[in-house]
Amino acid sequence: MIKRLYTLLILLCSTALIWAQDYDNRGDVFIPKKGQWQVSLVLGNGTFYNENTTNYLLPQYSNTGGSIGLPNGSGETSGDLGTYLNLGSLNNNSLVNIAGIQGKYFVTDRWDINVMFSMNISVTPKKDFVEGDYMVEDLVIPSQKYINAQMTNNWMATIGSNYYSRTGNERINPYLGGAAGFQMARIEINQPYTGEVYEDEKGALPTQVYIASGKAGQMFGFKVAAVAGIEYTLTKGLLLGFELHPFAYRYDVIQLCPKGFDTYRANHHNIKLLEMPVLKLGMRF
Repeated sequence: MIKRLYTLLILLCSTALIWAQDYDNRGDVFIPKKGQWQVSLVLGNGTFYNENTTNYLLPQYSNTGGSIGLPNGSGETSGDLGTYLNLGSLNNNSLVNIAGIQGKYFVTDRWDINVMFSMNISVTPKKDFVEGDYMVEDLVIPSQKYINAQMTNNWMATIGSNYYSRTGNERINPYLGGAAGFQMARIEINQPYTGEVYEDEKGALPTQVYIASGKAGQMFGFKVAAVAGIEYTLTKGLLLGFELHPFAYRYDVIQLCPKGFDTYRANHHNIKLLEMPVLKLGMRF
């Protein structure tokens, strides 16, 4: 009888040790480890400014008048840069927007190095103006409008590092860190043959004789920010996270570049608390 009790006790202890070891191994699955990679799809507002405002970077002038500056001003006053920059308002964020792709590498069990990148490039070839023929009323040949050659590009890159903390729940991993980033947007337009002429006492000449056919504008920004986030492991290798910047500083520059004239340059500084909230859907391997 005593031998049976000893045997049963040994079996119970062995089973308990196996269960405990299995629990520890299951817990290790959910926490990051040195040498692991993590790739996340970042959902939210990841840009420094709204890429839809790049058309405002084109100088507005002609050979007879106009001035160079941001168009939302009045008289001789240029517009406000803040109107064209996305200052990270919580009300303008959208979770259906893909801000970019983020990659992480864990240099230790708690520290990572991460980079994020996003890009949008658009190119439109030119089309020359083709004159129509309206001499015969019953057989009008319509003219064909021209299309400017246009290229726009918007891209963003950030690099940072985070420190992961442990909690009582192995699936929950909060982290703190910092990040630095650079973003640039540029639009460049070149006019083909437009059919437009300028008439004076000397006659009529194409407008390209008086002003350059090309113009461009760009904006770029530098950013440093504190980072706070939390990740929840849904299952082995699949996680959902939330991240924001408790504090961020950004320096932006807008440049209007009319060919043949001086570049118009305007600067902007911004300090913000609790900006750029994003959701992340990631894989760790």
